[in-house]
Amino acid sequence: MGKRILVLGSSFGGFNAAIRLRKLLGGEHGITVVSADPMFTFTPSLPWVAMGWREPSTIQHPVAERLRKAGISHTQDTITRLEPAACRAIGESGTYDYDYLVAATGSELDFAAVPGLGPDEGHSHALFTVEHALAVRRALEKLYARGDGSIVVGNAQGASCLGPAYEMAFMIDTVLRRKKLRGKFSISLFTNEPYAGHFGVGGFGAMRRMLEDEFADRDIECITNARLAAVTPEGVELEGGRTLVSDFSLITPPFYGSHAYMGEEGLANPRGFLLANGYLANPRYPNIYAVGVALAIPPKEATPVPVGVPKTGQMTETMALRAAHNIAADIGGGEKVRGGDFGVLCIADAGNTAFLVGASPLQPPRNRLAHKKGKIFHYMKAAFEIYYMAHVRYGLPMPENSW
Repeated sequence: MGKRILVLGSSFGGFNAAIRLRKLLGGEHGITVVSADPMFTFTPSLPWVAMGWREPSTIQHPVAERLRKAGISHTQDTITRLEPAACRAIGESGTYDYDYLVAATGSELDFAAVPGLGPDEGHSHALFTVEHALAVRRALEKLYARGDGSIVVGNAQGASCLGPAYEMAFMIDTVLRRKKLRGKFSISLFTNEPYAGHFGVGGFGAMRRMLEDEFADRDIECITNARLAAVTPEGVELEGGRTLVSDFSLITPPFYGSHAYMGEEGLANPRGFLLANGYLANPRYPNIYAVGVALAIPPKEATPVPVGVPKTGQMTETMALRAAHNIAADIGGGEKVRGGDFGVLCIADAGNTAFLVGASPLQPPRNRLAHKKGKIFHYMKAAFEIYYMAHVRYGLPMPENSW
């Protein structure tokens, strides 16, 4: 009798886990993907959408179409509760039973963590959806047209997706220089990290000095160990009494995993991130695998201001492929692979240049470390985006990442 495999989420983790599971298991077992968003979005390019350098159509594709071609069912629904003892997920529109589950639901944005934070009920922008990115684009275009102003980007305490703040600060600086307006604007970046380039993983060697030099060369103030107190229409208030006057603020909030995972002993931590062993399986419910942002990864070191551990798209895809392998091993027999021993390879764009970072393992001490700066990496990132979207649309193969 075939097994029922339920995949929650259809971004980098859920999409790739489902596709790999179908290849490994053939047609005997049923695979269903449930996701709240009908579109796959290449989220690393959202800063380019915000800058007006990409249109949403170039980085999005309807996920159900691609999954159906692979023999995978898709349902658009939002999961509100997981009942692991009953092997059941409850959604707003339906109930889904499973024998194995891959949780790749990403994150929930905790804008309520700080007064005035967020684009809907607060006074700051965010950059996690296409709608967010387009709102940022409109606000920046209005500010450029005015001809002067103060710009603040930052990472709130507990935030883990830290790179986009750096990218946006550097890209805005690049655009202002091209428009001959840089002298009319101040740009500040505040971050919960103990130093520039810590990124929640103890930094990447000399990358810290590279970033500090970049801030100095671009006349961007970088405030570290910052704890956000409030965001108002006039500015960004930091604990300790300092206020950054702001005509435009873009702030990364802390994350929840999912409220759907809370309240079940042994399933998730208090923030709703799923607990997992070295094979990405939950210790209490071993038929549940956690992938990507949904996975709880504790920081290796305490910091003065809480900093979360990032999970990039590349890391998430690696986890997805390994979780799929391990489910196939559970079903058909075979040796499992460890899912948590992985590295990271990332390109952070800076408008007129870019930074390449590679590290294995993710947190120090490491076996391998690489960090370089150059315009070539901007073009590499653009080429990778094009290829990855072809992978999503047409099934082009993705090479296994050696990091």
